[in-house]
This record gives sequence, C-alpha cells and structure tokens, in this order.
Amino acid sequence: MSLWEQWRPWIRQQRSLLRELILMLLAMLVVGVYFLEHFSAGLEQERKVQLQALAQQTARRVAEALASEDSISINLIGRETVQLKPVVGIRFDDTAGEQVGAAGEKTSPLRVTVPAALPDGELAGTLTLLGDNTLSPRKQIEAGFVLAVLCLLLLRVAAALIQQRLQPPQVLEEQDTPAPAAPPVPPQSDAPFPPIARSPVPDGAQLQAQLRLSIVNFDHIRQRYTDDALQEVLAEYQQLLEQVAALYDGHPGPAIGEQAGLYFYQGPASRAAFSALCAGLLFLRVVRLLAPQRKQAGKVSLEFKALVTADADQDEAWALCVAGVPGRLNVPDTQLTLAELDVKALYQPEKAQVVCAGDHRVRLQPVEQLAHRYQALLRTQAETLLSDDGGKVAPSK
Repeated sequence: MSLWEQWRPWIRQQRSLLRELILMLLAMLVVGVYFLEHFSAGLEQERKVQLQALAQQTARRVAEALASEDSISINLIGRETVQLKPVVGIRFDDTAGEQVGAAGEKTSPLRVTVPAALPDGELAGTLTLLGDNTLSPRKQIEAGFVLAVLCLLLLRVAAALIQQRLQPPQVLEEQDTPAPAAPPVPPQSDAPFPPIARSPVPDGAQLQAQLRLSIVNFDHIRQRYTDDALQEVLAEYQQLLEQVAALYDGHPGPAIGEQAGLYFYQGPASRAAFSALCAGLLFLRVVRLLAPQRKQAGKVSLEFKALVTADADQDEAWALCVAGVPGRLNVPDTQLTLAELDVKALYQPEKAQVVCAGDHRVRLQPVEQLAHRYQALLRTQAETLLSDDGGKVAPSK
C-alpha cells in the first residue's frame, strides 16, 4: 500500500482542519510579505540618510587634504571612515574626476556622492561613500516570522486535537446517499417489523457487498451446552439478523452458527457496502444491548466479530472476519475509499490491524460508528428492536 493510500482516509477526515490551516498560512504569508517589504524599504531609506550625513561630514574633513593633494591624510581619513559600521567603501576624486584615494570595497548598490568644498566655497574634489546593503536584519526578522507562523499553526493543531479528544469529530455527510430508513409499520400488525418484501435478486446479478458474522469462542460454547439449548440460542440471534436484513435489503446467507452472513446485490457498490455497514453496526449494537438482559435471565449471551467487504471471495471474507476483534466491525482498509465509506464512518487509523489472508496481508480498519445523522438512525432502530413491542427479538422467558 502506498503512502498516499495510507494517509488518504485521514486527510479526507481532517480536510476542514487542513483547509483552515492553509487559509491561515496564506493570510500570514500575505501579511508577512507586506510588512517585510515595507521594512526593507524603510531600512534602505534610513541607511541612505545616514550615509548622506556621514558623507557630508567626511567631505568637510577631507577638503583641505584634497586641495593640497595630501595623500597620507586622504588615506588616513579613508581608513577611519571605512571602519564605521554603515560604510563598506570610500573613494576620493579630484576636481578633474581622477581617483586620488580609496579604501574598502569597490562596488555596492548603495552609494552616495557629495562634493568636498573648502570653507570659502571652492571645490576641492568629490567624495563617494559605499554603504552596507546586506539584508541581515531582514533575515533575522524573517526567521522570527517563520517561527511565529509555525507556532501559531501548531497551536491550532493542538487545539483541534484537544477538541477531538473532548468531543468526537463528526464526519461530513454526503447528501446524495440517504441512509436507509425503517419501513412503516402497518397499523393492523402487532409485530414491530413485519415481514418485508425483499427485492428479488435479478438473474445474473453480482454480489456487491457482504456482511460476515462469526461467534467468539464458538467451539468452547458448543462443548458446554447441549445441541437443543444451543440451537434455541442460535435461533434467537438468527431471528434478529433476519430482521436487520429486512431493514437493509440484505439476503441471508449461511445461518448464525455457520459461516453466517448477509449478501447485498443492489447497485452501485458504494450503496451496497453502506447498507452492509449499517446492518453490521445495528446487529452488533443490539447484541451488545441484549447481553445484560440475557445474563439476567440466565440465557447464553453471544459475542460476535463482523466484517464488511465488497470482495466477492467468501472464503477470504470469512477468514478476515474470524481474524478480527470481538465486538468490532472491520472493513479492509483499501475498500474504505473504493466503497466511499471513509466519509460516512468514524474510525481511527492507528487502531487498524494487519492480518494474513492466504499469501498476502490485509489491513483491517475497525469502524467505531457512523456519521452523526446515520448513527442517530441506528440508535432509533436499535431501541425499536429492544422495545417492549419487539417480543420476537427479546430472549424467550
């Protein structure tokens, strides 16, 4: 699996946060570039003013030396001036424009030329100062700005992580794939979920998705109970599975106690996979809520592992189901995006497990729950199945 495929579910889940971070970065870059350019222009203007004042002061000192062609004094004044911080070079010219002295660097973009005049106003020559045009102050400000931007972005990420810890994130829900709703109950029927006319499987229809259910420690349970008692327990859970299958147009495969599962043929594949995911989460939720009631009544309480896959290979699907975690519903990681389940379900990539399926490895992603509005529907359906009217589902007295 490529690095992009591993991070793609997390990126799609956190796209609102990433979008906000990008907007923050762009805004800070625009503001930062504006102020840096403004600072650079101001710094250059300030350096030019300082260089102009220093050039005029030096010109008054060197005027007599230029008039008398005193090269010793000219070079001495030049070396003293170059040692000053704003200056990197100096040049002295006579009235004919010939160079009579120089010190420091020869070229610089920042330069100032002033006349050197005697006290009586007679021109003795010209003085050219070359200024320091390096951007070391700007580079220091740029480094501080980059550090400040990184700190702000990290603070926003930390705030988002704290918010996710306190309140689980809600995945953006797609509006084009409505959640399957429970069919209305006819007023003349006393059963909570009367038999529903399941759509027939078209001739030659291909399996789009499947839900597989395995019983945890089933071999140990079979050794502890008689066949009649065990079949009664399995029949109760099978009846629950059939009611769930009716809600989501699933077609029963092998029964509970065998390689149990539901098959979904309706297209497209994303719709079938989502129906299988809803059916599996609803079944596990009701089983979990039934467990205290069954223990209180002295009945056997079963625990299941579940798997949803769009792969038609039933043997591999069963092997992956058995390799899962009790009480969890797993989906092969690659099929989360292929079946468009990554935007409808909440999951944590760090909890994924890698299992062997034949000669290759498969990364299974446990699905915690659905997006908010879908999860609310599952809660309602589970409460209905467990209500007093749901006598068919509750354990026999």
